[in-house]
Parts: sequence; C-alpha cells; structure tokens
Amino acid sequence: MTDQALEMHIPRKGLAMVLTAVERRLPPPAAGEVRVAIEAVGVAYADIMMRQGVYAGHKPPITPGYDLVGRVEAIGPGVKDLAIGQRVAGITVFGSYATRRNVAAQWLVPAPEGVDAGRLVAAVLNGVTAWQMLHRIANPAPGEWVLVHGAGGGVGGLLLDMARIAGVRAIGTASGGKADAVAQRGGEPIDYAREDVVARAMALSGGGVAAAFDHLGGKHFKTVSMPALRPGGVGVFYGAYDVSRGGKVNPLAVADLLLNARFSSLGLFAKGQGVVAYSSEPWRDGRPSAYQNDLATVLKLVADGVVTPEVGATYPLRAAAEAHRALEARAVTGKIVLLND
Repeated sequence: MTDQALEMHIPRKGLAMVLTAVERRLPPPAAGEVRVAIEAVGVAYADIMMRQGVYAGHKPPITPGYDLVGRVEAIGPGVKDLAIGQRVAGITVFGSYATRRNVAAQWLVPAPEGVDAGRLVAAVLNGVTAWQMLHRIANPAPGEWVLVHGAGGGVGGLLLDMARIAGVRAIGTASGGKADAVAQRGGEPIDYAREDVVARAMALSGGGVAAAFDHLGGKHFKTVSMPALRPGGVGVFYGAYDVSRGGKVNPLAVADLLLNARFSSLGLFAKGQGVVAYSSEPWRDGRPSAYQNDLATVLKLVADGVVTPEVGATYPLRAAAEAHRALEARAVTGKIVLLND
C-alpha cells in the first residue's frame, strides 16, 4: 500500500485547461475516515461550476470529484462498519479526481462486486438524486404523472426507470433524437424543440403533473415546470446548466436562477403548489442514515439490472480536462466517467 496520490487539481478558476496533475503524500486516515483506492469517479456539472468559481462553498483552489467507487485501503480510528479490501461507493462533493484519497466513512456504503465500476459510479450522485427527489420529496402515488426534463440525460433517465418501477407515469422532455430512449425507459417523450411542453404535459396528464423535475432552473423553471403542475404539485429544481452553458459563466443566467428558483412560487400558493431546491449534500450530512439507505438501495437496483445508468464515455484520470470539454459541449449522451488503472 502506498500513501502517494495523483490528483487533478484546479489551482484557479478558468477553462478546462487549468486542471493540473499534482502528486502528494496522504496522511494516515483520521478518526472516522478510511483511505480509498479509487476505481472510478463521475464527472458532474458541479465540477465545472467549481472550476468556474460559481459553486457556492467550493471554489478554486480545489480538487473536484463529486462521487466515487473504489476499495478501502486503510482504516482510521473508530471505523467499524468497513473493512480493508471492501468495495465502496459514496458522494464526496469534492476531492475525488484522484488515484486515492481519505474519505469520511459515513459518506460511503458497501458497493456490489461484479458490476463495472463506471456503471456503478454513474448511479451514485445521479441515482441518489433521482431516488430522493422522486421518493423523499415529490412522493407521487402510483398512477400519478410526473414531468422529467432532460429525460435523455443521466439523472433524467434514472428518474424514468425509478418512476416506472414505482408505478408512476412519466413524461420525458428530450431532443427528438432521444425519443426512443425515453420510450424504452417507460416515458412519454416530448420533443422540447418542436412541441409546446406545457400544453402536451397538461393533455397527457389530464390537468397537470404531480411533480416536475427541472435541471435547468431560472426562467425555464418558472415558465415551463411550474405551469405544468396540477394543484398541489411540486416543482423540484436540482441543477444549474444554464449558468455555465457553453463553458462560460452567464451572469444573467445566475441572476435569473437565483430570482426565479427562489421566487417562482409567489402567486402559486393558492394552488397549493410547492418549490423545492434539491441538493444531495444536505441529505448526506444532515440525514446520513437516509442517505446511506438510499444509496445502498440504488446500487442494489443497478446490480439487479432494474435500473440502467448509461455511461456515455470514459477517460483516464489525467484526461479530466478533455472530459470537462466533452460535458460542456454536450458531446456525450450519458454519464462521463474518469477511470484509474
């Protein structure tokens, strides 16, 4: 076992080229920590926002990396539920663009053997996000309708899978080329570029959806997601793609996101509609048992083949900049994953 780690570090905000390979020696795991040899780490829009300096609480200099799959190499004092050699997965928020790292044990759960590491990590952040938004926030009843924006993407596709197995009917917006993929996961596809999303959602659902899951935010959340809700429905915002579209921070989109995501519920309370901004981090830190149970459930669904996360592309760790460029260009369908040898 070695204590040397290679990290892809962001020394300052900027374009993808600022990602820099750095070697450092790790200290022994502290109390409550384990050291994990990382097999795979997902690439998320949050990583790009950290690189651009617009992710609250986590700005350069920083090593990104929101989730991981790997194996325990060493155990710190007080850790009793994990063993050396055990495969684990977890949401780390930052720090996992690395060959190994020390991680709080409570962020990790056992990961199934015999499943490709890329496939597993594609279901960690995305899967927990989809599961918690569907079951812990919206909680629609079987037979009710939900609206999933970005249904051809990582979170959106898993939302369709999870809605289907829960008996919830789903409408999925996507580009026309992804309509078949939406239908294969049990969703009713809407081509957002050619159709009136609100009108089609209202018609399909018979008067409005129980929940709308929106990764765009801002004006889109206010003008598309909220009007598609039935009385008593909930709009769930979980992303900020518009903020960093095209690889650049858009100040107007930032302002629109903050104003509309926070205040789009004004005037809607007469309908009993709600707005929730979802993030996995408060669940992980504030309700660790719920987070661990939900992540373990998602990983079992993947191992059993019930939900199918899509890996769009894999890159070696040192090619993290190339992976960022691919994500920003929307050049890949499915989760982008960094792999270690």
